[in-house]
Amino acid sequence: MKLVAFAAAWIAGLIIGLEAGVYLPALVLLSTAAALLACLLCSRGSSPWPAILIVVALMGLVRVEASEGNGHLGPSDGLKPITVYGLVVSDPEISGTGVEFTMSVEAVDRGNGLPGGQTDREEGGGRVRVFARPTRELVQGREEPYFRYGDRLELTGRLEEPPVLGDFDYRAYLANQGIHSTISFPQVRLLEDGGGNPAQGFIYSLRRKVSDGLDRALPEPQASLAQALLLGLRGRLPQDVTEDFRATGTSHLLAISGLHVGVILALSMGAGVWLMGRRMQIYLLLPLVTIWLYALLSGLSASVERAAIMGSVYLLAVALGRPRSILPVLALAAAVMAGYQPQVLKQVSFQLSFTAVAGIALLTTSGSPLWSHFQSLFTSDSGWWKTLARALAVAVAVSVAATLGTLPLIAFNFQNIPTLGIPATVLALPALPILLATSALAAIAGLVHPSVGQVMGWGAWVPLEYMIRLVHLISRVPGSTISVPAFSGILVWAYYAVLASLILLPGGPASLWALLGRFRVGTEEVAEIGRGLAGRLRVPMGAYLVVAAGLATLAAILWFYLVTGHDGRLHVHFMDVGQGDSMLIVTPEGRQVLVDGGPDAMDTTTAIGGKMPFWDRNLDMVVLTHPDEDHFRGLLEVLRRYNVGTVVDSGIDSRKPLYLEWQRALGRRNIHPVTAFQGQTISLDSVTRLEILSPPLRPIRDASSDSNNNNGVVMRLVYGGVSFLLTADIEAEAEARLLRKDLSLKSSVLKVPHHGSKTSTTPRFLSAVSPVAAVVSAGADNRYGHPHPQVTGRLEDALGVDGTYITAQQGDIEFITDGKRLWVKTTH
Repeated sequence: MKLVAFAAAWIAGLIIGLEAGVYLPALVLLSTAAALLACLLCSRGSSPWPAILIVVALMGLVRVEASEGNGHLGPSDGLKPITVYGLVVSDPEISGTGVEFTMSVEAVDRGNGLPGGQTDREEGGGRVRVFARPTRELVQGREEPYFRYGDRLELTGRLEEPPVLGDFDYRAYLANQGIHSTISFPQVRLLEDGGGNPAQGFIYSLRRKVSDGLDRALPEPQASLAQALLLGLRGRLPQDVTEDFRATGTSHLLAISGLHVGVILALSMGAGVWLMGRRMQIYLLLPLVTIWLYALLSGLSASVERAAIMGSVYLLAVALGRPRSILPVLALAAAVMAGYQPQVLKQVSFQLSFTAVAGIALLTTSGSPLWSHFQSLFTSDSGWWKTLARALAVAVAVSVAATLGTLPLIAFNFQNIPTLGIPATVLALPALPILLATSALAAIAGLVHPSVGQVMGWGAWVPLEYMIRLVHLISRVPGSTISVPAFSGILVWAYYAVLASLILLPGGPASLWALLGRFRVGTEEVAEIGRGLAGRLRVPMGAYLVVAAGLATLAAILWFYLVTGHDGRLHVHFMDVGQGDSMLIVTPEGRQVLVDGGPDAMDTTTAIGGKMPFWDRNLDMVVLTHPDEDHFRGLLEVLRRYNVGTVVDSGIDSRKPLYLEWQRALGRRNIHPVTAFQGQTISLDSVTRLEILSPPLRPIRDASSDSNNNNGVVMRLVYGGVSFLLTADIEAEAEARLLRKDLSLKSSVLKVPHHGSKTSTTPRFLSAVSPVAAVVSAGADNRYGHPHPQVTGRLEDALGVDGTYITAQQGDIEFITDGKRLWVKTTH
């Protein structure tokens, strides 16, 4: 255990240096004391180990002092913007309405100015977190996310101190990565591209291609979950899915770090033994290759790299026949990584990586009494139930080991304990290897051809949907998490000290293993009962064949119904996409039409994914009512993921960068949009039609109103005696024009114009439509105050409270009609 002592002394010195700072006089005094102690011990013939460990700790202090000489770029002074020059060193990701990435600062111009018009440019250092919007030139020349690893940029804006976001200390999170300031939505100028490490650039490029393949192969939210688990891309996960994982204590499954790599390591080791046996330990090659391929594919982030290194060290210990010596080897790996970058010790991801891998390694090796006990339960004979029990035992052991290893850190850092974490993880683990394998196959197949990827995606959808439904179901159980008050870190150290004594001390607490011995007797009795029941319940092979044939027939009937069947009714979904509009129309004959795409790509694709069959990647028509971002931003992602037949738009031009990207996306897919105009009729199928009521041939020009809104596409969807008036964002001027034209406005359902703004839904217009129900598409607590109280009051007076629906309150709103009657479903 001398190696453990060395590593502990080294890490202790690093921690002291990080927490208390390095004071030169103290270093001199400690060094002198260490020398005197060494002399004293040697003179008495005692071991010099205490002095040696003190020297090692002092070396840790010196290493911290050396690592802090790099400096960092702090927040700006005052409100004056500065110009920062640097290199993009992370994989840029779409974040809200912009792109997020990390930039390594090379130079700074603080804008003070020098005589002769010279710039006050000085060499910089450190890193800055950037939230930026792409320029027009980047949008015209590149695909999303527009910025790339290796871009050299000039940014002009204000450097700010990172915020503390509720319970999440974002400032400390960035500080542990050497980032002490952020810059939001600066002016951007691309200086050159192609910089950085070519190998790192290749990894990011490959990950982006695999991510695109998953987008095309799977609907939402399954595609986002696959990207999180396979690629480490968590930014697109819907908030409700993330909350379900957090509430059930399974959020560790979303973070590719020590726990994740540890689970993959344990499962792939079992697969290696099953496939190759234990001869010459060749089976260890499979987990070694698996964890590094996984690390590379996930972008080789710092936490994943550390976890892969720890896993490799563990495999080396097993190969050398020294699995009981895994703790010294893991301690050495941690000491080396901390020595290379001392700040890593303060990162929660590193702490979770080490404790998870250490917990799994220590509790599931042959030297562990707990693991030996688990193995002894299932070694007597073979049989299908024995194989199932053994697999369950492994899943339980891995879950317990990882949970015990990380529990105090989770409680200390996040102030909650997931009470259902272990059963939820045990139930989720069987789907994880299948999920990863099928998702990887779907992504690779999608790179070959989108249609092939979609077929392979059918297999990936099943385990993904299983995991999503599982965590959602468990999250609804009361008391799935228990909040704990903040407590001292000393208790965390005490916990690990007790846990280490249970695992590592010779013999361990005898009472614990005696208790486990009693449990073994009970388990063997249960096993005997199980064997007896299995013998009595043997069924002839013919019966198995009959049952199998019946199930296959039932599956074929269900599959045929799902693929070809339809209920013959019109479905109109008003989707809750925040402060914007998006509607999905499914006609009685199964045609699918999307009207607008909302302000957020993920909200829209997630909403569509829940309305269409998971295998269906086709939209017969997309209608863009007008080029405002709250109506068409999500359509860019829809166009990328779905096969779109026809596009109808208002013909309104826009010079905004996002609209230029929309035009480029249409051009790449060779789609020529059809311009809508008043008087058109579009047959969606033999019984359903769209009547175009606006825009007029001569656009409305009114300085007092928004011309984009008033020239938007207004449509009347008609099926039998039921109709829907879809009004985009028209305002009072456009409503008055429709009334003057004496058009047929009367409709069963009104999509309230402009999110319920006070500039729309005039009394005369509402009276002319005379609906039985109205829908307002608006986001909760939006900054515009939509819907306006005057409008909601007017609607409730005309239709009653039960006839007025608001997506911010009722969520997704679905109208179903057979052409005569009308039914309504809401998600809230």
